[in-house]
Amino acid sequence: MNRLNTRERFLIYFLAGALFLLGNWAMLGSLVNRQARLKADLAAKRSEVHSLRSLVAGNAEALTRDAWLSGVQPKLTNPGQAGVQLLDQIKETARANEVLLENPELGSVETQPACRAVSVQLTAKTSWSSLVRFLHALQTPERFIVCESATLQVDPADAKRMTCRLKIAKWYAP
Repeated sequence: MNRLNTRERFLIYFLAGALFLLGNWAMLGSLVNRQARLKADLAAKRSEVHSLRSLVAGNAEALTRDAWLSGVQPKLTNPGQAGVQLLDQIKETARANEVLLENPELGSVETQPACRAVSVQLTAKTSWSSLVRFLHALQTPERFIVCESATLQVDPADAKRMTCRLKIAKWYAP
């Protein structure tokens, strides 16, 4: 075996040093990328834990709300009379708020996942402020009466009055 001269030894040491530096640089880059991925994963896990904790904390509130709802929401005992009773409640509230009701149409009982709904479609003619008072008085939380749809137009005969086509429903316990 031949002995290496100084120049050849220098080149070998230089090449070994360069390979050592390149290897360290590649491993360091890999470690930095892995650390960034781990930080992102940790942030995602912390966010998930935070949302789960808020769900667990809100669960007590949801149970309280559910208990109130099951205790207060009326049960549908007579589906045949429910539409007539709803229309009577609407007429009473309309009289108190100076709203003229026209063309009432009783709907059928609709079963939905959260409730059973009985609806009435009608046309209301009144001033804007009376209509707002009427809807506010009609839709209190304890009554379980909701306005499912509304189409508002200015009355062509009187620009100070509104013509409103409403679909009003009462929600009963499922």
